[in-house]
Amino acid sequence: MSTVMTNLDLLNKCKRFILSDPTRQDLDGIIEDAIVTASREIGNLAFPLPIAWNRETYDEIFTRYYATISDITQADPWVITADSVDPDLSSDHGFQTGDIVFIDGVYGMERLNRRFYRAERTAATTLTLLTMNGEDDINTTNYEEYDSGGTIYHVETVLPVATIEPTSDWKIQRIWNVTFDGYPAQPISEEEAVACNWLNQGGRPDKWRYQKYSYSTFQASNIEHLLFWLAPVGQRYNVKIFLEKSYPDISTFTKSAYPPHPIEIHDFIWHRALSNLATHGDKARRRTANKEDTGQGDNTKMEIVSAQYWIAKAMQDEISIMAFHRSLLGHIPNIDSSMGA
Repeated sequence: MSTVMTNLDLLNKCKRFILSDPTRQDLDGIIEDAIVTASREIGNLAFPLPIAWNRETYDEIFTRYYATISDITQADPWVITADSVDPDLSSDHGFQTGDIVFIDGVYGMERLNRRFYRAERTAATTLTLLTMNGEDDINTTNYEEYDSGGTIYHVETVLPVATIEPTSDWKIQRIWNVTFDGYPAQPISEEEAVACNWLNQGGRPDKWRYQKYSYSTFQASNIEHLLFWLAPVGQRYNVKIFLEKSYPDISTFTKSAYPPHPIEIHDFIWHRALSNLATHGDKARRRTANKEDTGQGDNTKMEIVSAQYWIAKAMQDEISIMAFHRSLLGHIPNIDSSMGA
């Protein structure tokens, strides 16, 4: 029966099957690297989709109705007067600060058309649009005078990371699927998005693009997760996003911490680590035997007890891991308790 293990437990499990003094610590770094690799490999077994326990959903995002523009000031910053076509809103443009929007159809100030902006709500019927970095106002003082027309579309959202992510457990790795009102949509590349004819689209979005972006230093605290959909929407849709979770790498954990996998998977980690060590040991010995090099620096002195068993065991474990993965998705019954070591 599989038992919960800390990183130190995984290390000690491996050391029991290494043909050397188990009290030695000079090989711990090599063993820890094998554990790190094994943990990553297990997490990627379902690639290109996330393994079941690394999935998360979030469904508190909504698209907004478009708004028609009735005035744009020549000022720094410019101010737009607009009104949403949302039947549930009266005298309100419907946008909130931080929304990513797209403008088209403006006459007079045509240079504002077909560009992306960040909205800053100033009042119910007025808003200011900033550049995409969210910091720079747009000065329209010397722009042509606004004549008429114009539509503001909601085209993108910045994921509310503080709401989605737990405080210290995991981070958003990526979005791997999106639905609009329960209907699936397809991911699209940046090149395809640029090539699309926006105005000939419409209705419920059928394409989406995910992007991590930072307008300053590319550090975790500055990274934004952007979800962009095609085409610009005309009304409200419920957006459900399917996330892949990213845990701190096992190598950054203290030895008292736990690997980022369910308890049922913990035994499989050290099994696979021993398989990796055995495989690399065999490669090192073959290189030395073939005299391709001196063998210096290879872990030829690390002999794994029953090496071929652990290599075969890791292959068998993959079947059990994937069975557990499918069971969590509701596809097949759960694995039984006999698969642990």
